[in-house]
Amino acid sequence: MGILSGISPKALSSATEQLLREYFGGGSTASGVSVSSDTAMKLSTVYSCVNILSRVIGMLPCHLMQLKGEMREKASDHSLYPILHDMPNEWMTAPEFWGMAINHLNLRGNFFAIKNRGLNKLTGKIRELIPLAPGIVQEVEQLPNYNLVYKCTFPDGSENDIPGSEIMHLRGMVSDGYMGINPIEYVRESIGLGLATQEFGARHFGSGTHPSMIIEHPNTLKDPKAMREAISEVYSGLDKAHRIMLLESGMKATNVSINPEDSQFLETRDFQRKEIVDIFFATPLTLMGNSEANPTFASAEQFSISFVIYALMPWIVGIEKSAYRDLLTPDERKTFYAKFRAEGLLRGSFAEQMAGFATAIDKEIFNPNECRELLDYNPYKGGEVYRTRTSTTKDAAASAAGGNNE
Repeated sequence: MGILSGISPKALSSATEQLLREYFGGGSTASGVSVSSDTAMKLSTVYSCVNILSRVIGMLPCHLMQLKGEMREKASDHSLYPILHDMPNEWMTAPEFWGMAINHLNLRGNFFAIKNRGLNKLTGKIRELIPLAPGIVQEVEQLPNYNLVYKCTFPDGSENDIPGSEIMHLRGMVSDGYMGINPIEYVRESIGLGLATQEFGARHFGSGTHPSMIIEHPNTLKDPKAMREAISEVYSGLDKAHRIMLLESGMKATNVSINPEDSQFLETRDFQRKEIVDIFFATPLTLMGNSEANPTFASAEQFSISFVIYALMPWIVGIEKSAYRDLLTPDERKTFYAKFRAEGLLRGSFAEQMAGFATAIDKEIFNPNECRELLDYNPYKGGEVYRTRTSTTKDAAASAAGGNNE
């Protein structure tokens, strides 16, 4: 029976019960391995997926943009701009903050940050975003008027109910409308099997003789324990593997264990790796050095596009919309919005970039300075002009002037 089995279900909220289960090792699985949001990271595939997503999204710049008529400009004068783009608080950079957010979303389904407004907690400008560690928000309650209250317990033991208006809340998949579901709960069996096979491999290679080896003796042993310890001392362990075993008095050694290939150990590990990546993180396996079972891409550009669309864009859009909802006032929402710049991930080879920029300039999609900005180059005077349109206008004017002279 589990440690929580004797507690009445009515005594705990579902969120509190989940926190206790994770504290005491997470939920059990059919493979016999307990899996929680923290222990899941011990599986190399889970760690790789979370690490890749956190680091890549963390390196993308997040700008606060403003609509001015038909034009879009960076709102660098707004107080939120440096918070989103540079430092959300005094001790974290923007890459650290957004990387942490993706980590929480992938492993727990929710990310919470307090909006610090200084002394004026009701109407003051947001000065910083303070992320909340996992477990601080123990429950989210929806009031009869549909407003949300976040019930928090802080490391010093203090408890506080924080209104939803003071929390930036990023959610993963949502079922009840206001709380993201914990993805680990739904793929626990797959992760548990992956951890079990990982542990099996470690134990297999860490034990030279393996527990399933049989030593036969023609006579009755006076001290079998001493014999077992002696054999184990000499032959057990990875550094003692492949030693020549010397037996005496007619003893015979028989290895009855199933080798990893016979038990499909490698195939199981490979399958679990693909399954976890495929059904949960949606991260191309090629990013983790496994290209055998993945489609090949004609160019780096096509690979980057696939990665951005399927792995990154759902998280990017979610963060942008959450910033729009939680960080902007109703009036500001009319013209301001947050935008991650992912163009850098869509770059192909140098030749592909130049050909693409030439086409964009020729078709008046970009002007030269806009293309230089994508490459992080400085603008030059006159580069803001859409050349095709300008040259066409000049040619038409010159043609008209020539016709009048005739």
